[in-house]
Amino acid sequence: MANAEYLTELVRAHYSGDNRRFSNLLNQVIAAESRAGHSRLAERLRELRIEGSRPDSAAQATPLARAPRNLEQILSVGYSDTKLTDLVLTPQARVALERYVVEQRRAHVLADHGLKPRRRLLLHGPPGCGKTMTAQALAGELQLPLIRVRLEVVFSKYLGETASTLADVFAEATRVRGVYLFDEFDALGRTRLDDSEVGEMKRVVTTFLQLLDSDHSDSLLVAATNTGHALDSALFRRFDDVLELPEPTEEQRQEMLTRLLRPWRLKATGDLVEETAGLSFADIRAAVEDAHKDAILSDQPRPSREIVVDRLAERRSRVPTRIIKRY
Repeated sequence: MANAEYLTELVRAHYSGDNRRFSNLLNQVIAAESRAGHSRLAERLRELRIEGSRPDSAAQATPLARAPRNLEQILSVGYSDTKLTDLVLTPQARVALERYVVEQRRAHVLADHGLKPRRRLLLHGPPGCGKTMTAQALAGELQLPLIRVRLEVVFSKYLGETASTLADVFAEATRVRGVYLFDEFDALGRTRLDDSEVGEMKRVVTTFLQLLDSDHSDSLLVAATNTGHALDSALFRRFDDVLELPEPTEEQRQEMLTRLLRPWRLKATGDLVEETAGLSFADIRAAVEDAHKDAILSDQPRPSREIVVDRLAERRSRVPTRIIKRY
């Protein structure tokens, strides 16, 4: 969009009272001016954005109606109300994530000293241990769209034009500020290390690394993988932080269960906690949701302790025996 079009749309959004669209357009103008080398103007616009923000605007997310047509199958766009306080984290992980939020919120202060906020995060850990929810929490805290980049679609449907598709994704991250979640990031890491992969795939990974190096957008780039230990070190170096989200401890599982059962005044003790052994956060959440559904369909005001135990046990029965242990 040319500058004249930006200004026209800004004025239209202002007089129509569309604060969300106004905020989104203003972010795009700031990004465009920054790329054009007009750093003073970009910084002044950032200051005006902060001065003009209202207390009640914190609950509003930057709007993004849909992904552009050429990326509709690649980008999944949504919004999140999740906060960091909703996550059960290790103290180290919580400090690291809070640092991202603080630096992003005060990016203009860092810019005054020629510094940039953290915005590239690699999350690794077993399935169900909070990687996607962490990205949701960052999006919720910063009131940005959560945009999932479906790498599995890129590799399955766009081989041969994958490099150009990834370039379009990074261009979109520059155009629209958001939290871009590169899920199933394992594919890139394994491709670079696996000598059996075809040359085209290796070129794709090289292109991705180049795009990551040259990206100067205001968006957060979050990559999630289940096998962090198997990734190429060249990938690790591209991120500001590499954060492990391990399998939950007994204390963390109890904390998660306590939060989920609080509306029904059920205590997460004894047999309930025991039945969570070997389960991920996602497993525990799903089991409690199943118990809630059972109560609704049985016309009960709340799930009983016994049904919660049964649903947790049911989930445990689906987990491979080798990873279940009693704590």
